[in-house]
Amino acid sequence: MILLALLSLTSALAGERVPVLVSALQPRNEESAQLAVLIEAFVAEKLADRPELRLLRIEDSPPFEDYSARVYVESCPPGEIVGCTFVIGERVEAAWAVTGTVKSLVKGTTVDIDVVDVKGSRVAVSFRSELESGRDEAFAEGVARVLVAAIEGEVGREEDIRKGADPDEETDPQDDEAIARELEALSKELGEFTTTIRRSNVGIERPRLTAEDIAEKSEEEGSKPWERLGMTPTSYLQYKNSGLDLPTWRGRAEGRRFQLLLRAGGGFMNGPVDMDYYGRYSVQGVQTVDAYAAQSVESGSTGVGVVAVGFGVHPLVDVAVQVGTAGGRFDYLISQEVVDAPVGELTPTSQGQTNLLVGPRVTVALLPISSFRPTFGFGAYWMQGSHISEVIIPPDELARFEAQPTWNVEVFGGGEARLGDHLDLWLQVPVSFLVAGDTVQELRTTTVSTLEGLQSPAGASAVGVSVLAGVQVRLFGSKPQATSTLDETDD
Repeated sequence: MILLALLSLTSALAGERVPVLVSALQPRNEESAQLAVLIEAFVAEKLADRPELRLLRIEDSPPFEDYSARVYVESCPPGEIVGCTFVIGERVEAAWAVTGTVKSLVKGTTVDIDVVDVKGSRVAVSFRSELESGRDEAFAEGVARVLVAAIEGEVGREEDIRKGADPDEETDPQDDEAIARELEALSKELGEFTTTIRRSNVGIERPRLTAEDIAEKSEEEGSKPWERLGMTPTSYLQYKNSGLDLPTWRGRAEGRRFQLLLRAGGGFMNGPVDMDYYGRYSVQGVQTVDAYAAQSVESGSTGVGVVAVGFGVHPLVDVAVQVGTAGGRFDYLISQEVVDAPVGELTPTSQGQTNLLVGPRVTVALLPISSFRPTFGFGAYWMQGSHISEVIIPPDELARFEAQPTWNVEVFGGGEARLGDHLDLWLQVPVSFLVAGDTVQELRTTTVSTLEGLQSPAGASAVGVSVLAGVQVRLFGSKPQATSTLDETDD
């Protein structure tokens, strides 16, 4: 805290002023509309007189895409004025802001003031005053004093009016006492009207547009805001609640359309990745009298690596070609036997092999604007491993089968997480189905049946499953349609 205080003092000596936004006060009934404008003006006037502050007004904010910042604040839904002020405060780069509500009653006026710590995304303090008629300017001076006390509390005065940075942290009694002293002095200046603390150190939620708000706007006369932006009401609702600026939102809304997608990844695969070769022949004298050979594709589990190149044909859909390699094993057993001689134990030999796979895929990614997008899709792939002659040259008495390719279709689900404008992490869980391919090849030539206990292979399972993850790079894409910025009169 001492270091923070020294930094603050250094900034003050350097002539840096704290940027403070005076936002609108929201009238809670028709009778208080003019008074809300008057109090806002008085507060701005009082803060402008303080050399340590740099006054900012709503008009200092850049306009929104189809209306001015003033229209945005004045159109803020009831009860959302703090959130709307927070949005404007971020746009003008204010450190603090003042807003609130006003309600005129028969015996006076109820004014709720919120002192907003924009940088901390919280309401530092909120208080309510029962204001006597004609005391508006004095009240504005009191508001200015409470704001300055809140700002000074940031550098660790003994009378720190803040709670801890953690919203769940219990309030230090000295904090509320400091606020109470400031407000007690304000009450005395305003005549014996009550001024009470309503809340302090409350996190801020951005205001959200609802379907009911859209319905109300639809009934209003004139062009609708979504019409001026070339959107549907549903798209406009999504845009307003996204927290994104319009160019970013439009870019994301275009999704995959005309994007070039490059994917790389790897993981685990269970499927037709293993090969078995089984060969036995028997001789009588120097003549081969019986020979049997079989080569089969078998199911197994292994690691897999893939790369894919895709193209977006729709905001939600891309088509791609995927190429990959998967490990596997090649087991072989080759045995020469002599007729009427005992046969020893037959043990296969095993070694690794590499399978090549290639095929098309279609990926559907929902919620293109979101940072996380659920995905699903389907595809097909051709896969082929080794054949016996690539592993060992069998005797001439046994068949030398070619490699056996399989054709598989798959469906998958998963998701994508946005890391940047052009980079994602992706996860997919494909379930594959073997639909074509001779998984078992057999050949027997015999003049005298002498071989016993032959093992005919079963072949691969019809269903497999994989888990894949990796990165995705998205390039180019459809450019969003530009829109003009309208001023307040256009709204």
